[in-house]
Amino acid sequence: MSTGRELHLNLHMVGGAMGVHPAAWREPGSDPHGFAKVETWVEAARLAERGRMDAVFLSDTPGVFGDIDRSPHGAYYLEPTLILTAVAAATERIGLIATASTTSNEPYNIARRFKSLDVLSGGRAGWNAVTTYIPQVAANFGGSGLPPRTDRYARAEEFVDIVKGLWRSWEPEALVADVRTGRFTDPRRLRPIDHRGQHFQVRGPLPLPPSAQGHPLVVQAGASEPGRELAGRTADVVFSGAKTPDVALAYAADVRARAERHGRDPRSVKILPGLMTTIADSRGEALRRLERLDDLAGHAPWRGAHIEAVGTPEHVADVAEEWFASGAADGFTLMPDVFADGLQAFVELVVPILQKRGVYRSDYRGTTLREHFGVAHPYPAAAGV
Repeated sequence: MSTGRELHLNLHMVGGAMGVHPAAWREPGSDPHGFAKVETWVEAARLAERGRMDAVFLSDTPGVFGDIDRSPHGAYYLEPTLILTAVAAATERIGLIATASTTSNEPYNIARRFKSLDVLSGGRAGWNAVTTYIPQVAANFGGSGLPPRTDRYARAEEFVDIVKGLWRSWEPEALVADVRTGRFTDPRRLRPIDHRGQHFQVRGPLPLPPSAQGHPLVVQAGASEPGRELAGRTADVVFSGAKTPDVALAYAADVRARAERHGRDPRSVKILPGLMTTIADSRGEALRRLERLDDLAGHAPWRGAHIEAVGTPEHVADVAEEWFASGAADGFTLMPDVFADGLQAFVELVVPILQKRGVYRSDYRGTTLREHFGVAHPYPAAAGV
């Protein structure tokens, strides 16, 4: 089947790149200390790149929260852009998306950090802009408690605008680097943003020129009313939590309508719901695998707030294709139950099925994250288009 669209995949390297299931760290082949080893992250990213995935995606929680007695999910978060710098050096094409909160950071630092990753990686970076909602995390930054949601999103709206303004503070021709004339930069093409708003005052510009893709993509996961508005106005890629096609279709239509109201091409916004996979040779074997993991986790059957595909590689491919063909998803944020064997099973068994059906790429068509997602370059002339 070929629809003219192309299914997109981001690998969510959840659980310290060990798997989305809370018991993934106890599985044979998993290293319980793997979250602290750069090789764990690099190996997963290389496998995702072999599967021609758009990007690896790292969430972030700068604090300890929840029940950490039996799972690493609530406590072990290395700073994600540091991990992705190592991943960038060990890979060639796959995109690099990291999370950073607008509630507990300053926009200049975030703009500089992600633009640096973008330049060093050859235009493969993306920023997942989130607002902090966990009180234990908010308590690590200033001690004034968690602001109300409306206040968090008002700050986020201004924050994202500043970051994007700073990313654009160099025109493409600003970097001259002419050895013959000795002229390195054209200062007339640097633009301080001189922002004075409700929450921030930022002069700019950044000390960094455009990357191969201009500047990073913006990723968002807004489910609330203000979150959807922020996504529709600013996001290139949206991580959705919808569990049924009807809910996903309504969500996608809402976000795209908001994008259009803000003068954007609604088709440029890619919606990627979460997809949790458990793969085995039969449905029964996959269910037994999941039951065993639930037992290891020490509680009743574990399910998350995302799409579940439990069964054979063909079944997992069927679920992905059905959602994609209906328009409920442009692709998925992939979360294998256990990376040690579940990610490999997806890459080696599910990906070839999707490729054969004509809904998934056989190779990368470019080198930047924008090219993977089909998002327009912010400086067309500089991109040669």
